[in-house]
Amino acid sequence: MTSSETFAVAIDLGSTFIKAGRLTSPTSLEGIVAVPAPPLSGKHGIRQGDPLEYAAVAERLLRGVLEELPQDVPLGISSQRSTFLLWDAEAGRPATPLISWQDRRAADWCERHRGHERRVVELTGLMLSAHYAGPKLATLLASEPELRDGMRRGKLLFGNLESWLIWRATSGKTHRTDPSMAARTSMFDIERLDWSDELLQLFGVPRDGLPEVSATAGRATPLDGGAVLVASVADQASGALAVLDPAASHALVTLGTGGFVLRPVAGTATRQRGYLTAPCLASERKVERTVLEGTINGAGATLDRFPGPTRLPETDPSPEAYCLPDVSGLGSPHWRPDLALTFSSAANTLDPGGRRRVAVEGLLFRLREILDDLYPEDPPGRVLVAGGVARDPQVARGLASLLGRPVEVLDERQASLLGAARLAAGLSPYAAPSTTPVADGSVGGYLADKYAGWRRWVDSLL
Repeated sequence: MTSSETFAVAIDLGSTFIKAGRLTSPTSLEGIVAVPAPPLSGKHGIRQGDPLEYAAVAERLLRGVLEELPQDVPLGISSQRSTFLLWDAEAGRPATPLISWQDRRAADWCERHRGHERRVVELTGLMLSAHYAGPKLATLLASEPELRDGMRRGKLLFGNLESWLIWRATSGKTHRTDPSMAARTSMFDIERLDWSDELLQLFGVPRDGLPEVSATAGRATPLDGGAVLVASVADQASGALAVLDPAASHALVTLGTGGFVLRPVAGTATRQRGYLTAPCLASERKVERTVLEGTINGAGATLDRFPGPTRLPETDPSPEAYCLPDVSGLGSPHWRPDLALTFSSAANTLDPGGRRRVAVEGLLFRLREILDDLYPEDPPGRVLVAGGVARDPQVARGLASLLGRPVEVLDERQASLLGAARLAAGLSPYAAPSTTPVADGSVGGYLADKYAGWRRWVDSLL
């Protein structure tokens, strides 16, 4: 392969894996490399990592992909949205750990400030949740006032993963993010496309030290490694841009570390109780594409606890065995941080293989619950399924059986990488995806009947 065959390069900064690849045709990636992200640590709701270790892994991966390519090759970044840190503006030393979206240190703060949730929803499209940076920063700055003082004096900078890596790759010259990433902090007004002074006051966060917010794509920034950064976008937004036809009523189900259901909507003014309004693509002045998002706070992160093959038989071997799969607090549409990964009494007596099966059932039930909510009148024209968990054939077949209709698994395994690469190459982000249809059948044939029992069990928990 010659360098002239590469339209753009993309890197995906994930919680579990960091991936990179080359766009070698308008619709396909080649040379994809994936390496494990450095592990997180912590107990009692703390989930954090080493920012320098993460940066070293990501930068080493990108250097390898850029070898033998032109110095000015366009680069697109897609990034996990809610992991962040503070760092020294001069020396570049981290002032905090890399604090994961899974971190729950702000749960008590959110409960004490629940009266502000309606306003948070109005401004940001997000629920008031400990998953996002605003509440975690409020907790962090209250316990360590020197961090707030450092931000106020411009000595400390705040950023998500992509802001941190961009700052490093420009020798500290560029400190910025895009609206799809800023929107995930709980500090950003998605109508005004600016940091919200009202929310910054609520969280006690100085505006100094926050990154500049610029268009998702089109602004060329030379990087120290030779590439030119052209696009930066949130990972779920990037995947939605690549595979969801903006003119059609389709649904994207993404099953990675967490689970997401995305429905395109007309604009950022759309609100639905219990769901998130997420900008996907923005110019300097307005949001061009928006989705409603249902969030499951555990997919791969849940199933990884029960390794082994998934077996969904034709008939139910344990009718009273149920699971809530959200490991980091129950997400859409309930938003109950006190309800994390939970098994019914009957499920707790099963062997590891049985508990994996029930965990998969719980994940599928959560997907149907959200799909029914997001499409209350007419079902989506297509249900597209992506992500590492979707590569388990029993998962896609079980979802089709539960919904009573075919689903389509994306042939392109790296939708987030593809969206970022197409943006970097100056192409329209949407590329009609190649898919493999999965019909409903005997696998998990009992799931549609069991769903009603699962709903009653969840109601008893709530």
